[in-house]
Amino acid sequence: MNKTKVLHTDILILGGGLSGLSTAFHLEKSGHTNYLLVEKNNFFGGLSASTEKQGFTFDYSGHLLHLRDPYTLKWIRTLLKANLSKLKRKAFIDFDGKRVPFPFQANLWALPESVRQECLQGALQAAQSTSKKPKNFEEWCLRAFGTGIYRHFMRPYNRKLWQTDPKKMMWDWCGPFVPEPDIAQIKRGAAAKPRQAFGYNTYFYYPKRGGCAALVNALAAKIPNTWLQANVEKIDFKKKEARINGQTVYFKRLVNTLPLKDLIKISTAPADLKAEARKLKHTTVEVLNFAVNRTVEPFHWLYFPQENVPFYRVGMQSSFSPDNAPEGCSSFYVETAEKITDRPKAEKAIFQALIQKGIIDRQDKILLSFWQTLPVAYSIYDKNRAPAVNKILRWLSKNHCFCAGRYGLWEYSFMERSLLQGRDIVKKLL
Repeated sequence: MNKTKVLHTDILILGGGLSGLSTAFHLEKSGHTNYLLVEKNNFFGGLSASTEKQGFTFDYSGHLLHLRDPYTLKWIRTLLKANLSKLKRKAFIDFDGKRVPFPFQANLWALPESVRQECLQGALQAAQSTSKKPKNFEEWCLRAFGTGIYRHFMRPYNRKLWQTDPKKMMWDWCGPFVPEPDIAQIKRGAAAKPRQAFGYNTYFYYPKRGGCAALVNALAAKIPNTWLQANVEKIDFKKKEARINGQTVYFKRLVNTLPLKDLIKISTAPADLKAEARKLKHTTVEVLNFAVNRTVEPFHWLYFPQENVPFYRVGMQSSFSPDNAPEGCSSFYVETAEKITDRPKAEKAIFQALIQKGIIDRQDKILLSFWQTLPVAYSIYDKNRAPAVNKILRWLSKNHCFCAGRYGLWEYSFMERSLLQGRDIVKKLL
């Protein structure tokens, strides 16, 4: 776009991730073209972008389309046409040298006998409990699944993922993300492999070519009013102006998809609101991507609750699409939320653990490896989150600012939700 020292727009959209792109797309679709989308990177998509190296395609860790809304499914199919596959989930928990099908709580049959009985007895006791409303995530887990399932999986895995004691977390993020089979289903899953699949991600969609960026690029191609490499330096809500790359952009309304705490930090929000924003906590995830010179038996992702394993999840990028890796090769991503100060040392420990867990062999040749950092990965649902977010969003709404997306709303979310939020914001704007 052509940029002058002063720009005017009706709607300024901050961030070119999925929710920002969706907002701009639906503004275009409605015939409202007086908007401007700004993105700090020289590419669209944010953490939904993809990287291509030596014939391999890597997303920023696992980015899969869990499409349940008829509107979204029709929309994505229209955008990607034949470049879309539907896949049945192949996800497991590494436990005692075995791969237990996900979710853990519905597949007790795959556990060692003593652990299975402990988990089943705990679940039976929890089902008979009349405990009051849980005070934290730990109490929610104990009430839903019992002591055995909590001790063997829910506590250690979530401690690694969130880097927070479950006693200090709330449970309002669980929703569709933590499958909650009833006691009859848990009992059947302890006796034999269940026929029913549990969870919102039983099936998912993924582009055949181009990784997650295929969707990003298809959206961006429909949006003309964009500005890449645009660094938002300041937002003045009273004057309705933004300082971007040293230039002034005047707006009437604002759509924010940047991390909520970052928006407040660079804005003229009052001091008490800035204090609320500082209470918001998040994890940073380090991702090690790598590829080997053979075809590994495909899986989609594996969970690792063990404290002595230096990652919480491993995904197989090449299992999402054969086009993600050259023929005869396999590609992976490894996620850890622990702070890494020495990447070579961490990489060595990770490969040793991958060999020990049977994911790769000592004879495998590592064709490439590289790190990616997700600086704001998971918004932590502690007791401060909901009051702070609600207060901030109320103030922003009064100042004609709408927020969307995983980070704009500071929530635990998935791609379809971000896409729908962009559509729904346009309904409010127009």
